[in-house]
Formats: sequence, C-alpha cells, structure tokens
Amino acid sequence: MSISIIVPIYNGEQYLDKCISSIVNQTHRDLELILINDGSQDDSGIICDHWAEKDPRIKVIHQPNQGVSAARNTGLNIATGEFIGFVDADDEIAPETYEVALAQIDGYDIVMWDAVTVWSDGRTEPDTIPLLENDCAISRQDWTPDLLRWMAGSACRCLYRTSCISGIRFPQGIKFSEDRLFNLYAMGRCNSLRYLKMPLYYRLMHSESAVHRYHEDYFEAYLKAHNVITEAVKTHWQDDSYRQIYNQQLISGAMGAICNYFYKASPLTAVKKCKKIRVLCQNKQLQQILSETNNIGLQAKLIKYKLVPALCLFARLANKKHGR
Repeated sequence: MSISIIVPIYNGEQYLDKCISSIVNQTHRDLELILINDGSQDDSGIICDHWAEKDPRIKVIHQPNQGVSAARNTGLNIATGEFIGFVDADDEIAPETYEVALAQIDGYDIVMWDAVTVWSDGRTEPDTIPLLENDCAISRQDWTPDLLRWMAGSACRCLYRTSCISGIRFPQGIKFSEDRLFNLYAMGRCNSLRYLKMPLYYRLMHSESAVHRYHEDYFEAYLKAHNVITEAVKTHWQDDSYRQIYNQQLISGAMGAICNYFYKASPLTAVKKCKKIRVLCQNKQLQQILSETNNIGLQAKLIKYKLVPALCLFARLANKKHGR
C-alpha cells in the first residue's frame, strides 16, 4: 500500500535532516516523500535537493513563500499515494509509524496515534487523548463534542485514506487552527476512525517554535479562525453542542492571547499590554459568547468582568511555569 507523506518547509535547515531521515528510514518502504520548500531563505532547499538525489522516492517542489496551508495543499495536489500523511519539518516520527498505521487501517478512513512533546531541555510530555484509555474504533455515532475537540487538533498524527479527503484542503489566510479546520471536514466525512494509544510522533519544541513567538494579532487571528471553524462545524456537526464546545475554545484562545502579550519575545510595554487586554475584553463577539456559555471557569470570568490586573498576574504566572 502506497503512502504520500507531505512536509511543508520554511527555513528549517537546523532540523530538516533528522526529520527527512525519520521518514525515508520507515520500516514501510512503499512511500513517496513530498518536500515543499515554501520560499525558505536558508539552505532548506539545498538540503531537500540533496536528499532527492539520494532517494528516488523523494519529490521536491520549490515555491514562493505562501504559508504552511498553501505548502500542504501543493503536496495534496500532486500526491499519488493511496494514503496521505503529514509531518512538520522540525519534528520526527518513530521508524515503525506507517507500518503500524497500515496494519490497522483496513476498514477505516483515518488512523490516528499519540505524540510526545520533546522540549529543548530534554523534558518530555505525552500528547494523548485523555478521553480514550485504549486503542479503539470510532464510528460516526460515537463522536461527542469533547472527543472531536481533542482529536481534531493535529493532522500530523493521522494517516488518511486519500479517497476520504478528496477535495479537502487546508484553509489559506488563517493563522491558527489550520489542522483543526482540515480535520473537521475530514472527520466529518469519514465513516470510521481507528485510534492507537501509541506515541509515534515526536513534536520538538525549541526557542523558534510557534508556541514561543509573539503575535501582534494573536486574538484577532484566533477570532478569524473561530469564525471559519463555526462554518466547518455547521457542515458536518449540526448539533448545537458542537458549536458550544468551539465557543469554549475561543475563550481559551482569548486567554492564550493575553499570555502571548507577556511572552519573553513580546516588545510591548506594560502600559500597552494592559491596553491590549482591555481591548480584548471589550470585544463584543467574545462577550456575547461568554454570556451564552454555561459554567465558565475562573479565567473566563476574569475576561467577562474585564479584571485587567488579575489577567496580567495570571499571564505572568502561566508564562513563568511554561518558560515563555
């Protein structure tokens, strides 16, 4: 069974060799590796071409920088495999990842597995689905809003049957939640999914990782993604409880934006941080969602009642805990 593995790349020279090596050395050999060099300014393109010279299974596409969604979509447009997988250029996968997934895929449209987050200081943290204790099959009637929220977050932990995702593409012009949007459509379309409680994907966190960056438009971008997610939910998940769960996710995103204002990489002065928090708390759509959501937590209440000093303190403590 053939697999197409798509890797979007932008300035990934420091980690790219290990990433590619983990893919070409898979125990399952029938694969094509599609490397999309998305306008890198470093030697990523040269590294890709070097690997392609050594392994005929590798295809390299060089394109102007358009973002991760456009890069993945380029790969989807030329993929020939019966199944599709994604790997980020600064991550790695276990040698048996696709052999294990293919052994389980008969009768399923998607196979999904666990990941491990590996921090630069050597710490590791399991990335699993806490609602599922063991390997299991998920049919259409088994989905719940909480389960979908946990499972739709990452495309890199999935192997998709190509026929299931035909015509589905990653959203362009969206800064956050690209994977979630893709999976809302993919999981909404699939008849059955196989989940493996097995850590096969290694997500490497370093100082340049997106989770450490300051984003001037963090909340605005998160709100834009939320609005597109709402439309995706309407397509396949009409029950209002699904909409509610993603309303709660927007509230979490608002808190994430507040923390982002206080990242070490943030150039904001203390006055500007407080001003941005006030503007966020006054957002009418966010306040409407807060008023419609039952049993909101402490952080959400701080936003709802616009308690800026308490939000500043929380952000500082949260960032200190996570080294941001």
